[in-house]
Order: sequence, then structure tokens, then C-alpha cells
Amino acid sequence: MDRVQAQVARLMRSILLRPGADDKIPAAQFFAGRGKPFTFSGGIGLTWWYSPDTFNAIDTVTALIIEKEQEFKDCDTESVNKIVTSTLHKICLDSPLFNVDDVAFRRKPTLFECRGAVSVTEFTKTILEEIKHNLRSVIGKRCTIYPLPRFKGPSLSLPEEGLHLISCSDDMAWNDFSEGGYIFDSWTPSSPFTANSNFSLNGGYEFNYVLIGEDYGTQIGAKFASSLKFRMFITVLFAYASEFSKYGYNKSIAQPFTQCIQFPHKTTPDNLLTLSDCGALSPFYASDIIITDNLAEKVTEWYESLNKCPTEYKQRIKKSANFFNRAMNSEDIESYINYFIALDALFGKRGSVEASIIAGVGNLGLDEKLKDKASWLFDLRNELVHGGSRYISEWPKHQRYVKHFGSKPLHDLKELAQKAILKAPSILPISTIVETPEQSQSL
Repeated sequence: MDRVQAQVARLMRSILLRPGADDKIPAAQFFAGRGKPFTFSGGIGLTWWYSPDTFNAIDTVTALIIEKEQEFKDCDTESVNKIVTSTLHKICLDSPLFNVDDVAFRRKPTLFECRGAVSVTEFTKTILEEIKHNLRSVIGKRCTIYPLPRFKGPSLSLPEEGLHLISCSDDMAWNDFSEGGYIFDSWTPSSPFTANSNFSLNGGYEFNYVLIGEDYGTQIGAKFASSLKFRMFITVLFAYASEFSKYGYNKSIAQPFTQCIQFPHKTTPDNLLTLSDCGALSPFYASDIIITDNLAEKVTEWYESLNKCPTEYKQRIKKSANFFNRAMNSEDIESYINYFIALDALFGKRGSVEASIIAGVGNLGLDEKLKDKASWLFDLRNELVHGGSRYISEWPKHQRYVKHFGSKPLHDLKELAQKAILKAPSILPISTIVETPEQSQSL
């Protein structure tokens, strides 16, 4: 019996068919069987009680299915949890898998003990396969679209990443993508309205680009996977644009887009088209950010270098870019801490965070002035994290820093983290790889 089947057995043992001594344990009432409720062929009404271990067992089965099965890697835990429980409701009257009378008349104390004339291995394997079968009915190929205002330039496609940046004026690029089998319901980047569901990406501002992520999973899981890809791509795109810009870019007071629209592929069972919240992935900048062909080429090369990195190192870079994006979309202390977590994700070493970050920065080939700032910036990090200051300018050394370096700490930390992410795939030595730090331990 493999690990997942063992947890299925654990789950079966945790479900009680009779109320226990503790009358406060949760109960579930449902129609059991494969028929539709409230019909002549519907199932019978049952009540189960969940022991203290039931929900942990469900979570464990869910986590192992997502972890072990490649086809389910972009499924969200909530959807899988629901499939696990609904599957048990559906199959608990299947014979010979279960002794139906034992289940219906609650002759046994637990669901596991209602096992029919099958071995434990066959019992758990059949239940697991049924869960997977039902899960396949809610997963499929989907594309998630997020508007990207202020950025302007040519379209860029990274098919190996399942990621596309399409200019709203590039009808050829959109037509090529739209032939991939997705159900768009008349929606296009230049006319962002669906015909039947009346969905639109209307944030009150125009956008010149749309970011498109292609993923296979549940609706929520695919959206989450795409949002992670979007965060990294926006980080890299903005970082190169900032490197190419003489004056940099400032955020405006306008609110960013926080919604995305998701379209199903024609092969996706649920055909679910949704408009939902995904959080702010890109700030609304005060001026246009021009993406040139040269800049787009740099982004492509960065991804090519990233994909040549060892897996553990690649994950470090992805996490670093994620926290950099979160810093982009926040202010003051929150922004500062997230920029530092981005550096920690790249260089952090448990037990010697400051030394490892400063050493990692030293390997980037940066100018000496920027490297000199690292220890000062780490001192401010400690001040903020440990409650010594409520905001950046309250740091006792703030004025000394500004006078000494002629710049502000948040700007310098952003520049440092930005350069580190851009250089990481091709320059950082493999010897910097250490155990990935948890955010709480980093702080």
C-alpha cells in the first residue's frame, strides 16, 4: 500500500457512523449514492460524524494527490477537499466495495469497518482512483488574462512558460493565440467584453497590454499558478525597463487592476468562464513604460538562463521575484521588508542572514558604493522588523544615510534587489545555494 492509500485508510477510520460521547463533534448530512437527490433513483439520506482527525486526514490526502500527481499540480486544496468528501458520499453505497447494510443502518462504528469483501489494498486503491476520476471532471486547460496598463510595446511570447504578453493593438498575435481552442465568448484585448456573460476588465483605465497565462488545473488553482507567473514576469519586465530608463518610474495614486478574467479551453469539462479578484500584480505608474525590442529580447534571454539553472536555485529566483513584486505593490515598511525577503530568498542562509546576504551581494559585480550600502540597509531592516521604528524615516540613522549616500534607503534597496534578480540566473555562483529560508525565519 502506498503513502496516499495509507492516508485514505486513515480517513476511512476517522469517519464515524455513530455519534461519539462528545456531542460537539461536527456532523454531515447528505444524500448518499450515485443517483441524484430528490429523484426516484436518488440516494438515501445519511449522517456521518467527523472525529478530531477527519479534517487533518482530508487535508493530507489532498496534499499528497496534488504533490504526487503531475496532472493535479495546479489544483487548489479547497476544490480537492470538496471532491474527496463528495466522492465518499457518492461511493459509500457501492457493493462489494462497501457492505451497504452496514453503512445504511450504521452497524459499524466507522466507515472503514464497513469495507466489503475486498482487501484493504483494493479498498483504498479503488477509493483513491474514484477521487481522481471525479477530480478530472473539474480540471482542465484554462487561460487567465490580466490587464497591464502603462506598459507599451511589442508582443512577447514565452510558450515554454505558458506565458504571453500581447499588445492590444496586435491583432495578428491575438488571432494566433485565439486559434488555440479557448472559449472567449467574443472577448478580445481591443474589445474586452464577453457577449453572453457580460464580463469586462473595466478598471476605469485604458491598458495597452494583456498578460496571458496558460495552466491546467481547477479554476482557482490555475488562476493562482498564472498569478505567480505574472508576478515574476512583471518583476523582470519592470526591472529591465528601470535599468534602461534614465530617471526610473514612479507610482501614481491611481488604483491598479485587481481582477483577472479566465477562459476555459474547449476540452475543459466545466466550461467555466470567470471574472475574479487576483490582487494587485502591477502598480499604476505615473508615466508610460516603453518596452523596446531590445528589452523584450533581454527578458527572453533571462528566462532562457533561468531554465538552465538547477531546480533548487531556480526556485530561489522565482521566490525572490515574487517578493520583489509584492514590494512593488506595497509602501514604506511593507515594501522595504519584501525587498529584503527577495534578497534573502536568493542569498539567505539560516543562522547567518546578514552575512550571507552581504556576501551574496558582493558576488554580483556591483559598484562599491552600492555594496557599501548593504550593511546600512540591513541595519534598517532590523530596526523595522524588531519594532525599533514605525516607518522608514523614523530610523535614527535615516538622515545620516541620506547625507552620506545622497539617496534614500527604500530606493537603494529596490535597486539592489532588482539588480540581484536580473543577474541571478547567469552570474550568481552555484555555491551560494543553501536551504531555502522560510519567511518567518528570515525575519
